[in-house]
This record gives sequence, structure tokens and C-alpha cells, in this order.
Amino acid sequence: MAFILAMLTNAAFAQQTGGKSKLDFLVLPTQAKSTALGTHHLTASGNDPALFLQNPSLLDSTKTDNASVNLMPYLADTKFLNLAYAGKAGKQPGVWAVGLQYLNYGTMQETDDIGNVIGEFRAADYGLSAGYGHSLGAFTVGGSIKFVGASVEAYQTYGLAFDWGAIFKHPREDFSVGFVVKNMGFLKQNFNGATTPVLPLDIRAGITFKPEYMPVRVTVTAHHLNRFDMVYNDPALFFTYDINGNRLPRKVGIAEKLGRHLSLGAEALIHNNFRLLLGYDHLRRQELRLSDRGALAGFSSGMWLRIKRFEVSYGRAQYVSGFGSSSLSIVMNLKKGFVKEPY
Repeated sequence: MAFILAMLTNAAFAQQTGGKSKLDFLVLPTQAKSTALGTHHLTASGNDPALFLQNPSLLDSTKTDNASVNLMPYLADTKFLNLAYAGKAGKQPGVWAVGLQYLNYGTMQETDDIGNVIGEFRAADYGLSAGYGHSLGAFTVGGSIKFVGASVEAYQTYGLAFDWGAIFKHPREDFSVGFVVKNMGFLKQNFNGATTPVLPLDIRAGITFKPEYMPVRVTVTAHHLNRFDMVYNDPALFFTYDINGNRLPRKVGIAEKLGRHLSLGAEALIHNNFRLLLGYDHLRRQELRLSDRGALAGFSSGMWLRIKRFEVSYGRAQYVSGFGSSSLSIVMNLKKGFVKEPY
């Protein structure tokens, strides 16, 4: 335990957020349900095997023999693709899964020093994951290993990342609580950079519950617990003046700093085979809202529909006024049908 705590302490200081890490595609939602519920959730279960990319301890028997595909047209015509499959681990009680994440930036022109076009090159981020989850009564523990990389023309960054987590699911109530440590590991690159590449470490804790007699399931997640102050306080934009006319940096209160760690989600349980989804991410809203108005920045929504052996989910996350990103997921059971979820 002391060794694990030491690793987490060192990683918290070595790995950063806010544009200072590499391979930030690892923090993007891996299915439409995650997009709709506020991106960071780790305790909301379901049949999609790609949920193990959110938290490997979500690998339980409900994922067995399920396959999924998720497509998210992202920013500036980039495309984010996720594939996943889960199955039983032989005669063992655990569940394993494999997944592929691929963010394609497309083809770009290559020019010389004076702007002459001399060719084309491609750029992409990718991750190949394998995970395992094991249930012990009401507890499920899991871990995953990811080979990750990025390439831009002949320049490459690559390495290994590890996730591990645990979830407690109440045996009688619709109640789950858990945590996950995401993207511990290391990176290498085939060129000399100004800084050593680091992964986007994220330690999360969350809870999902359904109030009795209410057709709503609520998810609350605290993310980036490895870094308390998530505020980017740009001195060129956020300042006041003292009585002598000197600039004073904006002061950010404790409540605002705490709020930027919270992500909220809710599922309206309309029918056994149909749900409406809603989410809110305070960090996204504060970082991407326009200076004069916030509009729907930070909010997300979606729906979930089951049709026999298929589940279809759609999620829409709003970034700034009039601009966002959509995600579409399809889950298919390859054998006897989906395991019934609590309703």
C-alpha cells in the first residue's frame, strides 16, 4: 500500500492537466452515454463493454459477449472511433475486454520553409487496451493496460498507460460508489522535445444512485483529485486594479476551485427500453464559455434505446455557444441477449 501511495504522489506532481500533457484523447468519452452524462462518470453501469475504458471495474457479467462501436465526429473535422468487446475469462469468474481508440486528424499539406507545398502527411492518436474485472460479492475490482501513441508525419510519441479501480454495488438498492486511477504510466518520443512527455493522469471518485419511487438515476463524479487547483487564471484577461492603478490577479474562491472538479449526470427512466440523459461539467463550462455569456457551454444531453439485441445511444456535448460535438454508440449482444439492468 505504501508503494502504491508513493507512486500516486509522484505521478500527481509529474503529470499535469490543462494542455500540458500528451495524448489527451485518453480523457475523451468512449461512448455516447459518457458524452451525455458529463464525460467523467465511472460508476454508471450498462451493457457497453467500452465502459471499461472509463473504469475497468465496470467489467462485470453484464458485458459478457457484447461488442460496441462508437463514432464521435470531433473538432475541426477530426474523427474519434472506439471499438470494444468483452467476454468471460474461461472458467474463471472474471470478465476480460479489449478496446481500440483512434483519433484521426486527417491528411495535411507539408510545406517547406517558404510555404511551397512539397507533399502530404497524416496525424493520429491511438490506443489499444486490454482489461480485466473480477467481482467479489458486492465489490468489483479491475485493471487495464493500454499501449498508446501519437504520430505526426515521422514524429511519434508512444508508451504504456494503466488504469485500475474498484466499485461497490449495493446488493439490494440501486446504489454504486467507486473510484478509478486513470492513465498512470510513461511515454517516450523519437524526437528531442523541450519537455518530457507526460500522460493525463486523472484520479476520480463517484457515486450513482436512484432515489426510491423516483424514475431518475443520478451520477455525481469528482475528477482530477490529484490536482486541487484547476483554474487557469490568465493574468492578461482576469485582473482588477488597486487604488494605485496596479493590476491585481483575480482571486478564485475555494468553492469555485472545488466546483471545477464536479461532473453531474442524470438518467430519466422513461421505459425499460428508453431513457433520456442529461449532464453538466462545471470545468468545461468555466473554461469554454464566452466572456459575455455562457449559454449551454458545459451541458450535455442524449438518449438511450434498446431494440432486441441492440442498444443505440446518442450524446451531445456543448462546448461554446452554437458549437459542440455528438457521439453515436451501438452495442450488440452476440449470443443470448442482454443481461437485464435494474430499472
